[in-house]
Amino acid sequence: MIQSNEIRNFLRSLLSGAERRPDTVSRTAWGKTRTFVRYDIFDDTFVLEDGILDRLENRDSVVLVPKADLMPHGDGGESRVFGNVMTISSGNHAVAGIPLVSGAFWDLASLTDEESAEVLAHKAVFANIVGDTIEISQRGASTAAVAEMDEWLQALGCPMRRIVLADRIDETLQFYSRRGQEWRIRPLAWTHEEMAATLRASVSHLHSSIKYYHNVKGVHFLTLANFRAWGALARTDVHAFHAGLRELCDTVPGQRLPNIMLPKFGAHHEIEFFGLPPGAADRTLVPATMDLWRHVSESDPADADAAADAAERFDALAERFRSLLADPALADESSPAFLSAIYRNLVGAVYETVTDGLSRSFDDMRTAIPGATYSLGNRFLHEGADARTIATLDQLQQDISHGDRIEYVNVYELRSATDRVRLGEGKTREIVFKTAWDPLPRHRIEKRLARRSTGYGAYTLARTHAFRALGISYGRHRLLARNDGATGEVHYFTRDRYPGTPFSQLPPAAFRPRDPATGVRDPNAPESADIVRAVIVLMGSAAAENLVLKKYSADSASPSRFAIGKEIVEFGYDARFGKEMPLKVRLCSVRGTMGWPDLSRDDGNLSRCFDFYLRRYAEVVNGYSSRHDSMDPYSLADAFWEGFSSRTLQFHWNYMNKREWFDQYNPRLFGDYKFAEKWAFVLWALERQTERLSELSERFGDLFRALQEQKQ
Repeated sequence: MIQSNEIRNFLRSLLSGAERRPDTVSRTAWGKTRTFVRYDIFDDTFVLEDGILDRLENRDSVVLVPKADLMPHGDGGESRVFGNVMTISSGNHAVAGIPLVSGAFWDLASLTDEESAEVLAHKAVFANIVGDTIEISQRGASTAAVAEMDEWLQALGCPMRRIVLADRIDETLQFYSRRGQEWRIRPLAWTHEEMAATLRASVSHLHSSIKYYHNVKGVHFLTLANFRAWGALARTDVHAFHAGLRELCDTVPGQRLPNIMLPKFGAHHEIEFFGLPPGAADRTLVPATMDLWRHVSESDPADADAAADAAERFDALAERFRSLLADPALADESSPAFLSAIYRNLVGAVYETVTDGLSRSFDDMRTAIPGATYSLGNRFLHEGADARTIATLDQLQQDISHGDRIEYVNVYELRSATDRVRLGEGKTREIVFKTAWDPLPRHRIEKRLARRSTGYGAYTLARTHAFRALGISYGRHRLLARNDGATGEVHYFTRDRYPGTPFSQLPPAAFRPRDPATGVRDPNAPESADIVRAVIVLMGSAAAENLVLKKYSADSASPSRFAIGKEIVEFGYDARFGKEMPLKVRLCSVRGTMGWPDLSRDDGNLSRCFDFYLRRYAEVVNGYSSRHDSMDPYSLADAFWEGFSSRTLQFHWNYMNKREWFDQYNPRLFGDYKFAEKWAFVLWALERQTERLSELSERFGDLFRALQEQKQ
């Protein structure tokens, strides 16, 4: 039993003024008889299992369907039918869905068997009551059908935040994104704790004591642990054991196959033995389970010898289940392997095919949070939108041009496997928005500063402005501040998101050319030498920026902050090559900038500084050459240095061209950040970096050569 107070209260309030039909309908399935009652509110009808609002349980089934789809559509001359039907049952969706379309529930339907199958497959919208939400599973229904039923539930008084869409189907995802409501689609879990929460929320029963994990496509997964837990009843509660076997193996009116053989979605069945290789259950476990059912159904439950024999047969069946597992770890529901595997099945990720998508890994790190819906120039905030989101939306509205208007905004929190904060309390967010005058959506990153002081915010912005003027590939940053009550004033900066993929996360597919006709990469094609070389040239230019910036963070695993996911490589069409190539690299992190700890301007400090960074660069190029062993490693090192030297010369030219301005730059900052001293050291070191390019090239070559020799 679960607490579903808000959903229960919504339904009770809704039905309190409804007209209840005096007659009831009873249906028997899997040995259990359920009585259904009917309520009418104007054109809408609600068919509920009698008394279910007093005993709502996790995964109680909901079917939503327009009445017009329950009428025949043969001659086109029938009268227009209005309203919708909602059914709620403690059984699976077939318990209420099949009687509904077959006409067993009063006069609600008049369909042929073929039309009934079409309604259940493509017209009806299935949902479950999960915790305190109504969780819609799209399955075969269209996006339009899902949206229609969603809007109907809200019009009836169900809060938007209590209606969750379980499937992440592209068309539906785009539809709700354009409404600024992507947060209503169940997010992907990013931590083991979130996966475990999804697992707990999926626990379901059908008609017996067997426990299942119910996925978004309606498949009931039976794990070895739950199989054994139910099988123990063969020795303690024979009738409950028989009821479970009947649920697995018997057929009922309207269903031609038993649940373990009834096709459900993809290659799965209504009840699926979890963790077996494809086809293994069909060949061995399903026939053996059916044999056990036939044996048990012919015996007397009161016969002790027959019960003992059934228990022994079950033990052999459970052992066969265990031996067939694709991974022995799947027998242990506390293991990370089990949690990861069951989660992918529960959320439907196992049915998805990932093709190319260079930025997929970044987007998967995002979790949508409540924001606002924009309509006809008006903003409608969602319940749950926090002060930080509202401040961001206010800034967006101030930034757009006069006469333009926001069409939609989605707010995301960027997360990682190491996050331990609650959703909504993370440091980094992404805002994706579209205006009427923009043909494409725009992406903006918002990040909370590490320190709350006003001076630190100014120090961060002063650094980004100074280095952008010098030519460093930082985007424009803007500082935001707001008061969080007891927390006090909190500072954030925003910048545009850079298109592309972090260097450290470039997949092998990124180095393969696209077919000019289809735009698709051939996964079996050899990598392109042009692309491999171009990427490392860009990383050489990023290394020059890294050295000019003097990025350093003593508490980082890589103090130089180089090649740890902060260099974003953008791909696009390059006319020189006549194909897609890496075009540019952008730096997406300010952390560690001007961080070199020794600001003394002498040769000893300069040598230590250069040697520290060059060692890191040699390590990165060495690792890169190992991943692309079809290329000569020394040619890659030369390409890297080509990018490094040309970028260094560019920075020096920019500095010399406006030297007076750069030398005099000394913004007024609150706090002892030693900006002037650090900035002077940066400019002095830039001149030395340019003067000693030949010397630095030799030192880099020596370090790289030593690493290569260690491989041999």
